[in-house]
Amino acid sequence: MSPTPLRSLAGSIDTIDLVGLDEGPAAEILDVVVDSRQVTRGALFCCLRGERVDGHELAASAVAAGAVALLVDHVLAVPVPQIVVGDVRSSVGAVAATHFDHPSRSMTVVGITGTNGKTTTSLLLANILAAAGQRVETLGTLSGARTTPEAPDLQRQLAAWRDNGADAVVMEVSSHALALHRVDSTRYAVAIFTNLSRDHLDFHGSMEQYFEAKSRLFTPSLSDHAVVNMDSPYGR
Repeated sequence: MSPTPLRSLAGSIDTIDLVGLDEGPAAEILDVVVDSRQVTRGALFCCLRGERVDGHELAASAVAAGAVALLVDHVLAVPVPQIVVGDVRSSVGAVAATHFDHPSRSMTVVGITGTNGKTTTSLLLANILAAAGQRVETLGTLSGARTTPEAPDLQRQLAAWRDNGADAVVMEVSSHALALHRVDSTRYAVAIFTNLSRDHLDFHGSMEQYFEAKSRLFTPSLSDHAVVNMDSPYGR
């Protein structure tokens, strides 16, 4: 990837403050990461607040590993430029998509969500598209540690497929990914809903919140068209 000026990334989101962007040479970002173990020289390290670890506590070690700027929700005593936002997690998707030049806009991306059937539907659809002559990639339960990766990992993978000539991507979109803003700024040509049954309530708290998370995929900010299973009461 070509480097992205830090100020361009800051311009893609609502910021509270920009610290150190006008001091010294302008920072050029070579990668966007949320895992301090993935930091390489030239990276923007996004300080997510997790269930067990607060990324802000890892900022100094990320800088020592090569990060040249931070995305934070409060100013840290670390000598690199910092983009300060109200919520880091809800900002990472737009920042990552901007850095990787919005790869989902250059391919037909289909997102499939639902409690059951995501993997089967994605494989069936990928085979249909391949039979029609499309170069297709799939992303989901069978392809990684998470059904839907964190935003920088997702945008990096989409960009790699775009650059390798993919025409279409069929991906599973989990309720966790929707609730945690992992797919923000991804453009879906089509969103598909399979069904909804009791699952993941330890995370979502209630069926209503679980349904609300799934529903995010079917908003104009994410998808252009929808295919919905009307046999499901939640589909209706």
